[in-house]
Amino acid sequence: MPHKTQQRSSILEVMEELGRPVTPSELLKHASVKSPGLGLATVYRALKQLVKTGKSRKIEISGVPPHYEVFHKNDHHHFFVCEECLTMSVLDGCIGNFNKILPAGCRIKSHEVVIYGECKDCVN
Repeated sequence: MPHKTQQRSSILEVMEELGRPVTPSELLKHASVKSPGLGLATVYRALKQLVKTGKSRKIEISGVPPHYEVFHKNDHHHFFVCEECLTMSVLDGCIGNFNKILPAGCRIKSHEVVIYGECKDCVN
């Protein structure tokens, strides 16, 4: 397996193991154990390729560094963002039926919900 492919596989594997959206810096920290010598620029290149091939998706939320997660088709979820440490967690399922609160005659094409607060580590 070529070196670049091995590094990309290690990064994707770490994303799957962590099971939550992560920043490139977090990925570097965890993936460098599997791929010694891995650099941040390589992580960014690998993420760009993983997004391009549909294996990962980039999550951009105002005020929070970009995070990346493994992409699964038809997987819809919302996020919790810790305002202290800026970690992002996935909330299981969809919060509710938004059609009930829409103005008359409108319809939803998509939605994204982000809940802000403090994670358990920052609360303690």
